[in-house]
Amino acid sequence: MVLHRAYFIMLVASLFWSMNPVAGKIALEEIAAPQLAFIRVFFAAIILLLVAYFSVRRFSLKQIGWRPFMLGLLDPGLTSLLFVTSLTVLSASNTLIIMALMPFSQSILGRVVFKEDIQVSVWIGAVLAVLGISIFFSVEELKGAETIWGNMLLFMVFCVMVVSQLLTRKIMLSDVPAIQVTASQMISATLIIFAYMFLSGNLVPPVHISFETKLTLIYLIISMSIPFFLYNKAMRHIPVGMASLFLVSIIPFGFIFAAVFVGEEITWIKANGAILVMIGVALPHLLQSGTRRFSL
Repeated sequence: MVLHRAYFIMLVASLFWSMNPVAGKIALEEIAAPQLAFIRVFFAAIILLLVAYFSVRRFSLKQIGWRPFMLGLLDPGLTSLLFVTSLTVLSASNTLIIMALMPFSQSILGRVVFKEDIQVSVWIGAVLAVLGISIFFSVEELKGAETIWGNMLLFMVFCVMVVSQLLTRKIMLSDVPAIQVTASQMISATLIIFAYMFLSGNLVPPVHISFETKLTLIYLIISMSIPFFLYNKAMRHIPVGMASLFLVSIIPFGFIFAAVFVGEEITWIKANGAILVMIGVALPHLLQSGTRRFSL
């Protein structure tokens, strides 16, 4: 029962994340990227601090330790800043395709850091995913150097999230409540993004924000706090690989949101490329799960 609840929680978090690129592109029409990232983490930190205080009745820095704050500097601090900046030059569907590759991160990290062998199923999945990405980008509108720069930023987000996943898993195996971990992440994320805004001269707020953008901001703030809390909570009960697998669901949901809310054209070629990416990402984990079940 607990495991099923954790899977449901991960699905809800993925739904929130699938909408984020679309909502981000809408908000970026009136708000600068660093300011958008700061607004999200700042108000999310306030909300989570209040929830943490009233639910746990304390917020002990000694009990929490330094690791959740370090995690927040990486994710959502650095990742939010880089991701929002990449949205200024990339389509929402582009970012969805790249971020859905997260399940490969554990195999890559195991090979690079721990010198573990990569199973054949991972190589097969990687080939399918690369083929899908090639098909997708064959019809994606490219903007020269801007597109290259945007995808480089996304790749940096991918690398940072690879590290943060393992750190999250280690932290969530401790006795620190998930709400306190998430609130600590938002506090340190707020600090690093504010430091960037100060150094880059982006402290002047926008003069006018439309009502539609204000509604979008409210959603983005909620989607910053709730999914991270849900993800942290689910990580107490399910493996990192299985948790990452849920990120595959952001592709179909995100494509629907991109088409409906920002009018992005999702052609059959793009859709077929995305399907190949999903199969490639999911295949190794599905085969491993099937092998374990068969051996039992």
